[in-house]
Amino acid sequence: MRLSTLYMYQQSAQSMSARMSQSNETYLRMSAGKTLLKASDDPAAATDAVKYKDALAKLELYSDVRSRTRGALEHEDNILSGVGNLLTTTLKEKLVAAGSGAYSDADRNALGKEIEGIRQNMLDLANSRDGNGRYIFGGFQTGKPAFLEDGTYDGGNEARKQTVADGTEMQVGHLGSEIFDDIFGILQTAIDELSKEKMDDDALEDALKAAGEAVDAGIDRLGKAQAELGTQLQQLDALDISGDVMIIDMKVKVDTAIGADTGVLVSLMAESQMSDLALNASMYVYKNMQKMNLFNS
Repeated sequence: MRLSTLYMYQQSAQSMSARMSQSNETYLRMSAGKTLLKASDDPAAATDAVKYKDALAKLELYSDVRSRTRGALEHEDNILSGVGNLLTTTLKEKLVAAGSGAYSDADRNALGKEIEGIRQNMLDLANSRDGNGRYIFGGFQTGKPAFLEDGTYDGGNEARKQTVADGTEMQVGHLGSEIFDDIFGILQTAIDELSKEKMDDDALEDALKAAGEAVDAGIDRLGKAQAELGTQLQQLDALDISGDVMIIDMKVKVDTAIGADTGVLVSLMAESQMSDLALNASMYVYKNMQKMNLFNS
């Protein structure tokens, strides 16, 4: 019976050690909030986890890109709204007044000054920058003003584009040449005529007519550009909805692969409770075995 008692003592110690190891492993997994602690735990699941995490990072990156793209488009839309207000109300009103026979040359000189101020405001808007200091109407040439002081376009010839989802590229903003065309030069001609001490009626009439036509054409271009911006913003909204669904789905796949989903965590809690019970039982047996004399029969 001595060998039997020794054998039982050893078995009890081994059982308690195994229970402690199992309990510690369970606690580690519960603390980490997942069952997959290292690749060797489940190589296939570890491979899936890497794949799903990469896909999730890509989806989240696109979400961030869309957010920044939306901000850029909304910023441009606000600027174009300001330009539209200048064209459709203030500027058009001044040009009509300047062509009226009821105004004296001095009145026209004053109107010329006002139109010059409006032109400068438009030029400032055409040279607007984003929050990072980049000029928004110069295409890829974002480091310098899109327009020179004389109103000449000095930006790039290609509008900026951005990939906002897999296989989906979107133009980010418009070129200043598309929006403002040659309106600054035409307005300057009208301003020059209105600034003369002695007016040339025919030249003034031609200049005001050209300016009025340029304003009307500018309003049309603005309308088309803002309609395009609206369509792009709607497309971003649609991409965000589908993107959010894919992000949620991918997070579920990641959690499932690493064993961090709710069902697994509940199982871990149950396993932890069972491990505690088994460990306590092993410790009870071990303590009682220690009390036994190896020579007891």
